[in-house]
Parts: sequence; structure tokens; C-alpha cells
Amino acid sequence: MTLARICLCPMIVGRGNDQVAITTKFETRDDMSVIRNYGNLLAEMSTVVPDGIVCFFVSYQYMEAVVSIWHDQGIISNIQRNKLLFIETQDSAETSLALHNYQRACENGRGAILLSVARGKVSEGIDFDHHYGRAVYYVWHSIRLYTKPDFE
Repeated sequence: MTLARICLCPMIVGRGNDQVAITTKFETRDDMSVIRNYGNLLAEMSTVVPDGIVCFFVSYQYMEAVVSIWHDQGIISNIQRNKLLFIETQDSAETSLALHNYQRACENGRGAILLSVARGKVSEGIDFDHHYGRAVYYVWHSIRLYTKPDFE
């Protein structure tokens, strides 16, 4: 699919299909309803967005935890009915292979989703233009800031 003009449509989704708030508050980072809604939204996007979707997480640890939950809930299977799924890892060779296969899936019309980490290997210096990045999706939560206690 080729678009004749540049299109940009930023969207913020506030609630899932079950009307549970999809929030980025740190306190809800482990809330199963929020995690499920993030996954269901990505599964729905995979049915309507052509070519490639790049999905960013706040950390490798959080991405692994969320993907495990999505797998247990059957969300990964729903996503894979529509697109191939590739995951960035902390291993450079594995990540290079995942990125290469992601690009091939986008080029041949199958479409794919790349799960990656913001400020990770994939997000730095890789160009996701045209069919490589039809949508960018953030599964995000705030990072709790710790402050030093005041000393008198």
C-alpha cells in the first residue's frame, strides 16, 4: 500500500471495550484490566492498519511481563491471526534478525508488529517510514520518581 500524501492521525484512547480506563498512571502498571485493554487495542489495530505497526514499551522488563500476560490471555494468538509478531530483545543479533524479518513481512504484504523498547536498539536510528510504520503504539506507564529525603 502506498499513500500519495503524508497522513498523520494522533489518537489517545481513554477506555477499552469493557469501559475500563486505559491509563498511564504508575499505580496501574500491573492492573490486569489495563494490560488486557492495551493488548486488545493492539489486536484490533492489527485488523485495520495495513503493513507495519511499531509498538513501544517503557522497558524490556515491562514488555516481557506484558507479553507473557497477553500470551496467557490469548491476545497474542488474536494478533497473530492478522500480522506476524516480532520482539526486540537485549541481544543485538536476535534484534537484527527480528527487524529484518519484520521489514520483509511489511514488504511482502503480510504485515507485522514489532514490539520494542523506547530508547532501545530499534528506536534509535531506524527509519520506520511508509509501510514499515503505518502506526506507532505506546504501551506506557509513568516512571515513579524517587527523591532523597531532606536532611536538616
